[in-house]
Amino acid sequence: METRKMTTPKMKNLKLRTDGNAVRTFKQLLLAISLAFISLPLFISFFGGKIFSPAIATLTANMFLTGASLLMAFGTAMALLSKYSPVRWLAVRKKLVLFTRLFINPKTDGALYQSVRWQYAANGKNTIIDLYPNGLVGDTAGMGMKLSQYFGENLLKYEETDSKARYILGNPPKRYDGIGLMEEGSPEPESGGSLSPDYEPIPIYGNVCWDIGSEALHILLTAPSGAGKTMFLHYLAGMVLKRMHKLYVIDAKNSDFGRMFRHSGVTVATGTEEIIRLLASLVQEMEERYAKYFATGKGSSIESLGLKMHFLFFDEILSVLSFASRKEREEIEKLLGQLALKGRAAGFSLVVSAQKLNATSLPKSITEQCQTRIILGGLVSEETFHQATGAYKKDIAAAYKGGVGEGYAVTPRTGGLAYIKTPRMPQTPRKSLNLLAQLKDREARCGEGR
Repeated sequence: METRKMTTPKMKNLKLRTDGNAVRTFKQLLLAISLAFISLPLFISFFGGKIFSPAIATLTANMFLTGASLLMAFGTAMALLSKYSPVRWLAVRKKLVLFTRLFINPKTDGALYQSVRWQYAANGKNTIIDLYPNGLVGDTAGMGMKLSQYFGENLLKYEETDSKARYILGNPPKRYDGIGLMEEGSPEPESGGSLSPDYEPIPIYGNVCWDIGSEALHILLTAPSGAGKTMFLHYLAGMVLKRMHKLYVIDAKNSDFGRMFRHSGVTVATGTEEIIRLLASLVQEMEERYAKYFATGKGSSIESLGLKMHFLFFDEILSVLSFASRKEREEIEKLLGQLALKGRAAGFSLVVSAQKLNATSLPKSITEQCQTRIILGGLVSEETFHQATGAYKKDIAAAYKGGVGEGYAVTPRTGGLAYIKTPRMPQTPRKSLNLLAQLKDREARCGEGR
C-alpha cells in the first residue's frame, strides 16, 4: 500500500478589517433598490396603469425586470456567499467571517477595525486553515477546538509556528486492517530464487507511517497496560517480516508476547544476561557491517546495496532497567545507545516500548534518536505525554482522544502531533501467530541473508 504525504493546495487569503456594518449596509441598500424596482411598477400599474402613456408603461416594465434580475442576482450571491454555499471554498470563507466576529474581538486601528488574518483551502475532503493571530488571539490551541466545533468537523491536525497556527479539519480516515496489510502482496519467489528486501514505509493511520528507510526508523512507543500496545507490535513485526528484514525481540517480562514470537521462529531474549548477549551480538554485527560497507564514506546506502535491515523490538524496557544491577543497567544502556546512534547508517532499528516515562526513565542517547514517537491509551499523565512526544496535551488543540489502540504520533513527516488509530488486529492471537510464522519462514527461505 502506498502512503502519500498530503500536499497543501494554494491557500486563499481572508483579512477582516471592518466589523461587518459596512457590508451589511451595502446588502440592505441593494435589497431595497431591488424591491423598489419591483414594487414601484406594480404600484403604478395597479393604480394608474390606464393614465400613463405607452412609453411610461415600457419604462415601468423595464424597471420591474431590472428589479427582478437584481433580486435574483442578490439571492444567488447570498446563497453562494453563505456558509451553506455549494462552492466549498466560499462556504469556508463565510464560516471564517462569522467565526471571527463571534469569537475574536477586533481592535480599533484609527478609523478601521483591526482583526486577524486567515488563509484557507479545501483539499479533497479536508479543510486547511491558517490563522495569523496579529496579537488578538493568545490561545491558538483553544481556538482550534472552537473551530472544530463551529465547523462541525474533526480537528485532524494542529501545529503552531512563530507567526501562524495551522488547523486541518475533516473526517478521520478509516482504520487499517492489520491482517489484511500483512497478507497483501506477499509473493513467493521462483524455485531456488530469492526476494529482495523492501524499504517502503509501513502504514499506520492515514498519512502517518513508519518510514523504515529514513532517520525515523527508531520508535519510542509508550502505552499503559491494556492500551493495545501488544497488538500494535504484532502488526509492526509482521510488516517487518513481510518486507524481508530480520527481527529480534526482547521480552523483559518473559510473557506470552515473547513466547508468541519464539513460536514463530523469531529470536527472543528474556533474562538480563541473555538480553546483554543479544544486544552485544547486534552491536558487533552492526559495527562489522558499518566497517565493511559504510566506513569509506562513499555514499552507499542500505537500499542501494540491497541489505536486510535488523529490527530489535525491546518490550517493557523499564522493567529490565529497574531490576538489573547497576553494572548490567549501564551495559544495556551503552549497547542500546550504540545501536541508536549508528543504527540508521547500518540498517539497525530500535523499537523501544514502555508503560510510562519520566525525565529520568531512559538516557537521552536513546530517546533523542527516536524520531518516530507514539503514545497510546486514555489514562496518560501530562509528564508521560510530554516525555513520550516532546509536546503537551494543550498542544493538541482538541479534546484528548487516546484509548485502546488510539493515541498520537510524532514523526518527521507529520511535523507535529497527529491523532492515530493503530491497525485493527484480531483479539484472539491464533491468526496473528500463524501469519507471523508464515512470514518468518518466508523471510528465512527467500531472503539473501546479508
